[in-house]
Amino acid sequence: MEPFQPPRKKNLTTTIESILILALPLSNTNWIEQKSILFHAKQVLGDTIMETVDDRKPTNDQIVAALSRLVAHLKKQHDKANTSAPLLSHYRELPNDVKVAYDLLHKGASMVHATSTKYTLVGKISIEDQRILAADLLRGCELIGAATQSLLEDSSGCSRSVRQTVLKASLAICVNVIHLAESFQDQTALEENIGAQKTGAVWESCNTILNKLLPQGNRNAIRRDLFSWTKECQDTMEEFQEMIDLGPADTGGEDNVEEEDDDFFGDEDQYSEAELPIAKECFALLKCSRGTMKITLEASEELGRRATESNDDKFFILLGQLYDYSREVGEGVTDFGSLLYPPLLPSTKDLEAQLRKQATAIITLQDFLLGIDSFPAKVTTLANTLRNAATTRQKDALAAIVAAKN
Repeated sequence: MEPFQPPRKKNLTTTIESILILALPLSNTNWIEQKSILFHAKQVLGDTIMETVDDRKPTNDQIVAALSRLVAHLKKQHDKANTSAPLLSHYRELPNDVKVAYDLLHKGASMVHATSTKYTLVGKISIEDQRILAADLLRGCELIGAATQSLLEDSSGCSRSVRQTVLKASLAICVNVIHLAESFQDQTALEENIGAQKTGAVWESCNTILNKLLPQGNRNAIRRDLFSWTKECQDTMEEFQEMIDLGPADTGGEDNVEEEDDDFFGDEDQYSEAELPIAKECFALLKCSRGTMKITLEASEELGRRATESNDDKFFILLGQLYDYSREVGEGVTDFGSLLYPPLLPSTKDLEAQLRKQATAIITLQDFLLGIDSFPAKVTTLANTLRNAATTRQKDALAAIVAAKN
């Protein structure tokens, strides 16, 4: 994919160009691509960042005002971050413009991280000298904002997972820098260790990028989501397996004091004899959810391989659709699990609705996979098995609910 090359406006300020000269080595092979991405971001952001900053020694008031505008702009991108690009551009190998955007993101985080401590220490001695360091903080945030804007563009071909993680990480850094600057505005940074605490928060948010905790590219981001949902399935299953293993609750005639003690210590978290069959069938549907995460991982790798080898857009489209279907299943586990705590009776309206929703999400994903031509036999076999199992478990769970009420 070609790097962004928007037409340059005659009245476009050269703030970003100045930042590049100061922040990026001239020998960098991505120099042209970096300039292109930053100019593109500047056109989208307009004067969002440097509107009132005319020199290289901004005041804390200017820092707060400028970054507040940047944060406000990024927050408006939440809706965009909650969707994938219309067409994913990559799976394993990152396109050049995406690589450059991640490089800028890292440079910005590194600049903010390296400057924040000096900014705090110098600020306790000389506000005038601190303004020089404040400019570097602002430049670092500008690089982060420009890189984030680039990755949010449809032309970057990034998935919803990439967009969300990048936006969250970028906002965290900018917001923490604002809090640090505000602490010098109201002088609270000079009290005890407040300045150090604010600096520590900046460091922590920067480390998400610098310590490579931020997944780079569609494959890493999608797989991290799938593994997270798999863990959620496993944790939920283990919790409810323990409850099921307790068997039905004893409904004998304990005295009131003992019942109150049971309530306090949590021993009431036990299914009744009528509820236990419902819990067992719902537990089986959780197993289907976990299996769905496993098959999605395998299918994603296969689609990613085909997309890379053939460079056929249809496989990237299928990959994006599969991820969206898997999100419905993965996030549904949390909602479904929250309704499985005893008592399940007498009201089962919400449980029945979420049961149907979770089973439908699983079946829909399997139907999607079964509709793709020439998938490996192990994938189609498992898809058929999971589809039939989810259909059966939904039917049996609903029947158990009816039987328990009668």
